[in-house]
Amino acid sequence: MKDTLLQEIRELGDDIVASERFARAKQVPHHSKSGNIALHSVETAGYALLITEWLEQHGLSVSRVDVVRASLLHDIGMTEPSVFNSPSRKKALSHPRVGARIAEEEFGANETQLEAIRHHMFPVFSMPPHSAEGWVVSLADKCCSINELRVSTGLMVAAMGRRILRWYRRTTH
Repeated sequence: MKDTLLQEIRELGDDIVASERFARAKQVPHHSKSGNIALHSVETAGYALLITEWLEQHGLSVSRVDVVRASLLHDIGMTEPSVFNSPSRKKALSHPRVGARIAEEEFGANETQLEAIRHHMFPVFSMPPHSAEGWVVSLADKCCSINELRVSTGLMVAAMGRRILRWYRRTTH
């Protein structure tokens, strides 16, 4: 990630990154075995800033503060043991709501940030975001998650490709 992006993330979300809650997020795994919620959240904030820059170049005003803070907090609900230890579907459904509560109570998140956190799972489980910032966080989260899963997805695609080839050879010979 570019140093300028990391610097901006630090400036806008240092209180979040330095918090005990975010330290807990470093212990909670995310999509890949090597990743965790904290790393994913910082990377999501980086993607969100890149998307924000592009939107600003095309005339859309987006709050960089809200985008960074919501990105850093979008998966913070996963730090609650009751959420993390629940089945996958329930975890995916509940962590945005729990995260918004944590964001408001512990970090003073404003309504734009809360809305982005609540709706970041769109289109999987939630309604679409209501703000440009919410759309940015949701898209950044998807971009980051795809990148995290790239290696395992590549292996899965290769395995499926081999199965398809075996099936094709059996049925055509």
